[in-house]
Amino acid sequence: MNKRFSTLVAAFAAIATVSYAQIGDKYVHLKTSSSTYLTVTKENSAKADSVKLANLGSDKAAKDSALWLPKFVEKMVSGDSVFQFVNKATKKNLSFAVKKNGAGAYGTMIAPGVDKFVFKTGVAGGSEIYAAYGQDSIVSISTTSGKLNVATTLPNEKFEVEAPVSISLATVADLAGKLSTFKFEFKGKDGGIFTATDLIPVPVQVAGIDKYRFQVVGQEKSTKGTKKDQYITIDTTMIGSTTSIQVAAFKLDTIVAAGGAQYQGGNEGLQTFKLSMDLGNDSISMTTDSIVRFVNGKYEVAVHGGATSTYIVGYKTFNGAPVLCIDSAAIEAPFITLAKGTPVKLAGGTGVYSLQLKAKGGNSEVANNDKYLVGDGSAYVAAASAYIPSTQFYVKEHEDGTYSIQGREATSISTKTGSNGETYGEAIASSLLLDEEPLYAVDVANGVYHLGKGADTDTLVFKKLDVDLTNEHIGYKYYTKEEMGYGAVKFNLASAAADDIYLSLVQDSVIAGAKGAEKALELRLVEGAEIAKDTVYYGAQALGDTLVRVAYALEQAYDAEGRLAHEDVSGVEVVKLSKDANLQDKRFFFVAGPAEDSYKIVEATTTNNDILTLNISNLSVTYDEPVAGVETYFNIEGAEAPVYKKMESGHYNIGNGLEMLTASAGVAKMLRVGDELKAASTADDFSLYVDSAYVNRGEDNTEYGYYIYKGAEVKNDTIIGSVLSAKGDSAIFRSATIVKDTIAYEGDLKDGKQNKYKVRDAKNTSLVGFKVVEEGGFEIVALNSNKKLAVVNGVVIFSDNVAPLTFTTEATEAPTANEDVEVSEVTVIAGNGNVTVAGAQGKKVVISNILGQTVANTVIASDNATIAAPQGVVVVAVEGEEAVKAIVK
Repeated sequence: MNKRFSTLVAAFAAIATVSYAQIGDKYVHLKTSSSTYLTVTKENSAKADSVKLANLGSDKAAKDSALWLPKFVEKMVSGDSVFQFVNKATKKNLSFAVKKNGAGAYGTMIAPGVDKFVFKTGVAGGSEIYAAYGQDSIVSISTTSGKLNVATTLPNEKFEVEAPVSISLATVADLAGKLSTFKFEFKGKDGGIFTATDLIPVPVQVAGIDKYRFQVVGQEKSTKGTKKDQYITIDTTMIGSTTSIQVAAFKLDTIVAAGGAQYQGGNEGLQTFKLSMDLGNDSISMTTDSIVRFVNGKYEVAVHGGATSTYIVGYKTFNGAPVLCIDSAAIEAPFITLAKGTPVKLAGGTGVYSLQLKAKGGNSEVANNDKYLVGDGSAYVAAASAYIPSTQFYVKEHEDGTYSIQGREATSISTKTGSNGETYGEAIASSLLLDEEPLYAVDVANGVYHLGKGADTDTLVFKKLDVDLTNEHIGYKYYTKEEMGYGAVKFNLASAAADDIYLSLVQDSVIAGAKGAEKALELRLVEGAEIAKDTVYYGAQALGDTLVRVAYALEQAYDAEGRLAHEDVSGVEVVKLSKDANLQDKRFFFVAGPAEDSYKIVEATTTNNDILTLNISNLSVTYDEPVAGVETYFNIEGAEAPVYKKMESGHYNIGNGLEMLTASAGVAKMLRVGDELKAASTADDFSLYVDSAYVNRGEDNTEYGYYIYKGAEVKNDTIIGSVLSAKGDSAIFRSATIVKDTIAYEGDLKDGKQNKYKVRDAKNTSLVGFKVVEEGGFEIVALNSNKKLAVVNGVVIFSDNVAPLTFTTEATEAPTANEDVEVSEVTVIAGNGNVTVAGAQGKKVVISNILGQTVANTVIASDNATIAAPQGVVVVAVEGEEAVKAIVK
């Protein structure tokens, strides 16, 4: 203790001192003159504990929060004693922060700092509590308008030390906490049957008084007769050599009704014990109001008949040794305390389990015997699966031996579920089957347990499932953004009764089954974020187990005939592709079946058992309840249907017919072999370098964005070259330096400093994508403006209102000199339903489709001839020229 502290304390008149023996060996209440008590509280779960003055609560937990153990620290020169006060409920010291709060006062929150207090007794009205620290400063516990105030002046509140009143214990939790068993400890003495092993408390009421029966773990049942429950009972075998000093010991016995031959008056009073707890040190006294007496040659139960006599469990000395017995006089009461019981353990510990019901005969759930619980445990299915979360329960083992159990499937606002227990729509977490409660053993070796105590409680078989807990999408098919952006799916019927059946598109956009993979309908997945509830978070989230399911819209690749939907046609929900605005928001889950890799197709908003159903007898497809309960499952196969083309970094010829994209004097042009390049052009030939715009793409970024260069010097993460860019609507090539994920255009300065733009910055006008079109080929799209490369009057532009050019790419070598390029006078231009051939007057032209079938064979009569051609890719062969491909729209 420093000198300043000693001097300050000495300034207060010390009338009396308090010894450790007086208040330091038990928890006490600190009571104010207003009959309120210094109490620890947590009024806000997000904040630390604090103290307040409050009325004394009625239950044990409330009383414990108002009990303090004064721990002696030292005696001051004034004669006063310094203590630390430990709260019984929190086991933490009374302590306040040294620093004042914003109001210029000390807060009542428990915080490290001042934790040693003078407890000044002998003051009129009680005792004062204050501390001194630093430069003669005071922290005192006072009151303001009846409320606690941690002040900076001498205290105005006086506290009275009050011993806690003993309480009667009445519940299982009073003895065992959250477990089902507990132990008595007799402080170094042999407690006999009471301390040999764990006990199971069974609360009872006798004549309105709360008492307990005690079962011994491992000996819960009698070995005789019908093997009834047995309890610790006051024995009829007496201890002692003469009847005058004989006392009763203890044994295990079943309940005997009044009038039974073994006991006169029954044995209820011999099996029921009243427990009281001294909250000052949590010691237990154990009493009963009945005892066995040997009267007139037979045993009888003696009841004291009121409060005039109490029989105490304790010790008497026989032959020089203490013996545990029960009597009302000359008995040494032991110091009995409670200890934690040994919890029932689930062999597999924390994990995912199936729960199979084992219902007792006559039970309301006996019809579901041997079935498996789903969801919140109120419904059942015939089988559980490692692939179906609705049949799974997350079991969490806590450090205190209790367990929490929650279904992994979410329930919805609707109470209806699918045949496997799955639910759809807005997810609401399943209620917990157990919430930090014990399991009760039935047959631990075979995983059989009760969820509650009682002979009529149903039992459950726990089977740990081989579930990958890192797979948050279990039970539902999930596709990454990469897969959605580049792929498509087709559905193959998973049935032993019908082989090689696929969903196929028939007349009027209707979907039906068809045999053969070549007839399979390929559908592209639309990203789930399109509608907020497409992505649903569920699982046993209260226990830290989160699952995610995603619903998808499905559209025919390149949106030819719309999206997957169903609509009523003469009372039948016909499955089809539709562009109807009212059907565009249909979303579907792919729900896993009991077998791995097979799925049923369920609309996200479905609240009944309807699914996409394929009738194998006529191959019709409807959205309805399964026929005769037979559900339709599909194997989902992949296919390619990219939105944007993926390009490997390298040199390419990017062409449209005979014309190819290139740079001429810094301007983008469509030129062909035979065009005269201007003398100022720096282009060597038509080879362009294509490279990804991203270096650090990020996990969720599957955008295929690129830069197109005419001449590029590549060194590590840096590229210097002339890059295709948009300037307004003009398509130009600008000198730029690209470093990792930034681009800097030559001459683009601000205050003399070089501007740099990220990939998706609107001022980055060079980012392009190669958007795939249905007919084949692709369009070049400026991704930051969504404008596409087009040609107007021979000028290459970026536009959002002019029909874009369709390009093809062909890998090529690095550029060669322009003078080595052979030239030609012929131009082939693909149009809408036709091909225009220029510069071939008098020459023979043959046009073929990609199957080699001739669709036109003619001699050109003019210098600019238009020839009808089918939609798609065609091959145009001009006499004396190399054949070229063209894409007709």
